[in-house]
Amino acid sequence: MFQFDTLGHEMVTELSNLIKQQVILTDRRGFIQSSTEPDRINQFHEGALLSMRQKTMLRMGDEEAQHLQGVRRGIVLPIIIGGEPIAVLGVTGDPDEIHPQAQLILRVAELFIQDSLKRKQKDEKVRDVEFFVFDWLTGSKKDERFMERGTLLGIDVTLYRQVVVLEVLDLLEQFTIEEMETFASIQNIHPSMKMIRWAQNKILLLLPEMNQQTVKNELEFLLLHIKRRKKVQVVAGIGASTRYFELAKSFAQAERAVNAAKGSGDIVFEHELRLEIILQSVPDMVKQEFLKRTVATLEDHKDLLNNLTVWFEENQSMQNTAQRLHIHKNTWSYRLQKIEQLTGLSVSSTHDVFLLYLALRLMEE
Repeated sequence: MFQFDTLGHEMVTELSNLIKQQVILTDRRGFIQSSTEPDRINQFHEGALLSMRQKTMLRMGDEEAQHLQGVRRGIVLPIIIGGEPIAVLGVTGDPDEIHPQAQLILRVAELFIQDSLKRKQKDEKVRDVEFFVFDWLTGSKKDERFMERGTLLGIDVTLYRQVVVLEVLDLLEQFTIEEMETFASIQNIHPSMKMIRWAQNKILLLLPEMNQQTVKNELEFLLLHIKRRKKVQVVAGIGASTRYFELAKSFAQAERAVNAAKGSGDIVFEHELRLEIILQSVPDMVKQEFLKRTVATLEDHKDLLNNLTVWFEENQSMQNTAQRLHIHKNTWSYRLQKIEQLTGLSVSSTHDVFLLYLALRLMEE
């Protein structure tokens, strides 16, 4: 229940700054877990154990400091939550001088504990919602119990029709709950929109039925805010609108769209996808075999691969490709011949050109 590694350190530091004394925090067994004097951590404090057992504040005078293990002059105060002591605070110094501040010390400790419990409850609710949405989008049962579970979490599942997937391309850690709250507070997409963390680097948006241009416009603002706040690149994929019990279909579409968005732009609607639908459906084994039969011989010639990509980007224009590569048109013609020799595919054949283009697109995937 009590997080000694984080909350304990914060508590003893804050109390020490407040009363200008050395402070320790022990667990139920009387072992010091947090201290303003690091060398005391993990030492046994017999006075704290007595305070824990008696559930009362104890003075630690000269006699106690002499006869009790690990004790210094001061006071020890049990932190009692729900009628049970969960830890003991120890303050070093003259017991007579510290005693009048005992209530202040306990009050500060209580505030730390209450804040910790509130954060824990909030974290638990967020995770309950995340698990519910996971079941919603991956499970098959959408029965009455499912509806009731949503109601208990404050979610009217019948309201939601569409899924948007945001993906951060260079995020090393998951968004915090506080960051998610900030993003939700500044968004103007829809007041009933649900924002859910998904995996390490994704955010799901569950939307009611709404105008798609409004979705795109407001989504652009949200992406800009995330980019500026986190200094990362963010793309979005938008699935089609559907019924609430088929929301998994919209989610799958949004996943396809966000994969395409990585290479084509910030925001992509699934209905805008054409060739991408085929590319994303090709199994890895088939993809590797196709590449082996087409452009594998160019893997040791990265410059030719890059030049070929430019050629397709310039719609196979010899002149434009040569200008963009800053070479003579004859030089580019020679390189094309080299590509033909290595791959066995002719750039004069529509069929072979399509195979080359498809291979490059599969490599991007």
